[in-house]
Amino acid sequence: MSLLFRKTEERAISYQDVWGSGERSPVRGDQLETALSVVPVYSATGYIADQFASSPWAAYDTTAGAPVKAATQPSIITDPGVRQLDVFSWKHQLCTSMLLWGNAYGYIGSLDRAGNPAKVEWLRPDRMNLNDGEFYFNGEHVSRSNLIHIPMYVLPGSPVGLSPLGLFRTQIETGIEAQRVGKNFFKRGMVPSALLRNKAKQLDAEQAATVKRRFIASVSSSEPFVTGMDWEYTAIGLPQSDVAFLAGIKATATQVAAIYRISPEIVGGETSGSSLTYKNLEQDQIRFNTVTLRPITSRAEAVIDHYMLRQYVKFNLDAGARADLKTRYEAHQIAIDAGFKTADEIRALEELPPLTDLQRQLMAMKKIQSTVKGTAGA
Repeated sequence: MSLLFRKTEERAISYQDVWGSGERSPVRGDQLETALSVVPVYSATGYIADQFASSPWAAYDTTAGAPVKAATQPSIITDPGVRQLDVFSWKHQLCTSMLLWGNAYGYIGSLDRAGNPAKVEWLRPDRMNLNDGEFYFNGEHVSRSNLIHIPMYVLPGSPVGLSPLGLFRTQIETGIEAQRVGKNFFKRGMVPSALLRNKAKQLDAEQAATVKRRFIASVSSSEPFVTGMDWEYTAIGLPQSDVAFLAGIKATATQVAAIYRISPEIVGGETSGSSLTYKNLEQDQIRFNTVTLRPITSRAEAVIDHYMLRQYVKFNLDAGARADLKTRYEAHQIAIDAGFKTADEIRALEELPPLTDLQRQLMAMKKIQSTVKGTAGA
């Protein structure tokens, strides 16, 4: 089946077919685009997808009896995108689909020589339907053998994942409404910015317009406005109901952070009594990897592994939780001394080339000198 599906009548699946009653989908594509206009939602999904896409991953062989990193990495690891889409953007699409729609649907366009998926295109989830256990994209049937489906939150009785946005639509709609109020506040669409009133006489429309122009010209240039007797200027604030909506922006940001399991500060929310230090940031990154990122990467690994022959894929989340230089080097030394990592493996983690023969000789000499010096000191 081609990825360029024919324009046919879409076979819609009712929500009742999956869940028993209600609507087909809690969130439509246009609603998601509107939801993305809320800064906290954009910040949360963008931040998680960026971290997901930038986390290195690799394929490991299982034929040797013990996991060994494949000497030649398959195409799905190095270059899985179609139409020259880079691997970072490809992984970003995968994560974004899961975060916004609760499902990622990848169409397998080709296989490599080993039989693993080589090129995969992520389809728009809002155009995918499930009918009688079969998936349809734009009304065209998609064979499960050609489809990689990674759901987010799966309830018993359905293979389709639930969207976090659908579950918390009320909070998101509140945020959208708050932004609209904020926009109206700055545009002053319905509330005048101020009241300039003459207490001595009634002005006609032409006189009022003339005074307004003079006043605007004066205050816009930061100059004092000079008039005769009895002028009174009163600034008009935002109604209390609108103030409450604007205050809700930060409340919504905190709620969005809770939905996506990230720190509220990332999306403009607040955490009472928190003070950011380097140690806090380091611990926060570790927490993010454990609580937020690992469940998403584990879901992706578990599904993609089903399509890999004699191999499996694994994300390296430790690459994103880099300690300070001293702590990192001390950990490297412990790994070398314990014998479960070599110097070249450590250098690879630090993005350095393997040791040359000359470097190995110099390191061996330094080790001998250190041993001799230690013995003499004793």
